Amino acid sequence: MPRLIIIILLALLATPAFATDIELKPYQASYAVYRGGLNVAISELSLEQSGQYWRWRQTSKARGVYALFSNKTLYSETTLLLYDKQYRIHNILLTEEGADEGYENARFNWNNQKIDIQYKNKRYIETIPTEIYDSHSIHLLSAQMLKQNLQTSEFSLYRKGRLNKSYLNRIGESTLEINQESIEVLVFEQSSDGSSAIMKYYYAADNPLLPIKIERIKPKKKTTTMLLQSVEWR
Repeated sequence: MPRLIIIILLALLATPAFATDIELKPYQASYAVYRGGLNVAISELSLEQSGQYWRWRQTSKARGVYALFSNKTLYSETTLLLYDKQYRIHNILLTEEGADEGYENARFNWNNQKIDIQYKNKRYIETIPTEIYDSHSIHLLSAQMLKQNLQTSEFSLYRKGRLNKSYLNRIGESTLEINQESIEVLVFEQSSDGSSAIMKYYYAADNPLLPIKIERIKPKKKTTTMLLQSVEWR
């Protein structure tokens, strides 16, 4: 086989596309959020279609004694748009419900390959890298890796106004106990250059766009866990 063809094949295997062959299914899911084993918050995550857009929306609110220190509802939204036959990030918004300022917003212009970012009252422009995901759209990357039977992917992660070189690895299988029911799951691990934090994502093989469990693990810090409580498919 000619060397050029081999190089092209390797590149295709290493870089999964945000392809349209992943079927998006709307849902509304509820989660319990734990920190160090204590139930500190509740969270709602939804995926829904609105015209030509698909949106992941998430709200989180403290519960129990933690609600005495903060009664704010955190809101995040990732909007996807079909561009060049691929689902790509169109807009990212993070804010507190009812807040008039202090929000974070990133607008993606795929025609000129630029991101217009507003973060901490500063505004600046970044160039869009080839593969870019955020905390919501990374579920699409996991689904694509499963479909292509890939074990690892390299990409740019958007988080807090910055782009970080990151890696998503499929590390194995596990069993979760949820509501006295055992669920077989696939486990992915995400890391970023310059960060000691590790994210773990747990999915059922037949519904990889719905995270059943998400963990944020950082040395010398309590692990934060988001665990699925219920889901309604729409």
